[in-house]
Amino acid sequence: MEDKRRILEMVREGVLSPEEALELLAVLEDREVREGSVRGEAWPPGPGVRLVAGGADVEVVGKKGLTLPEAEGGEFRQEGEGHLFRLGVGEEGRLWVPEGSLVRLEAKGSNLELSRVALSGQAHGCNLEGEELSGLDLRLVAGNLEAGLLLKEGSHQLDLKAANAELRFLPGSDLLLEVEARLSSLEVEGAWTRAPGGYRLGEGRAVLRVRVFASNLEVGA
Repeated sequence: MEDKRRILEMVREGVLSPEEALELLAVLEDREVREGSVRGEAWPPGPGVRLVAGGADVEVVGKKGLTLPEAEGGEFRQEGEGHLFRLGVGEEGRLWVPEGSLVRLEAKGSNLELSRVALSGQAHGCNLEGEELSGLDLRLVAGNLEAGLLLKEGSHQLDLKAANAELRFLPGSDLLLEVEARLSSLEVEGAWTRAPGGYRLGEGRAVLRVRVFASNLEVGA
């Protein structure tokens, strides 16, 4: 509501023409519809696995046909409706989860490889490599992220602070990319279309909001 009010004020002030205002209002309404539908969806499905890593090397693989998570190394146990996988300094471990499962990350000083999962949580001083990630809600401080993303729906977030990130959007991705960058470098390459508030790939069904502070971000599609 505040955004719409501001647009109308800008028309009265002569900053926007009526045609430009109508275009912006249409974008806002479309975004509200998408986000409203996301709230009612179970995304990602299930409680997933909480991954706690401090100074560890971890590989996480989303496996088609798997019904329950499996792990090798570290501490692995059921936690509520989900599971916990914990590794300490110098430990190595592997985790297999049903493809597309949610992995809730709490990591410091670790190296992580993740494929075919949805990733959320926070990491400090970590190196992360992701492939075919179907969801992202991550805060990364003083680390590196290299990820291939397949985003088709839902609302996603990435918060970077003193970090380096390279994001590759895989064929089939359909999203609106919004970037807020301060004291940072940003490169966007590929088949993107400039849109109010950011860049669009396809029809913009998913939304990825990225906040970048004192970081480097490269985006490709």
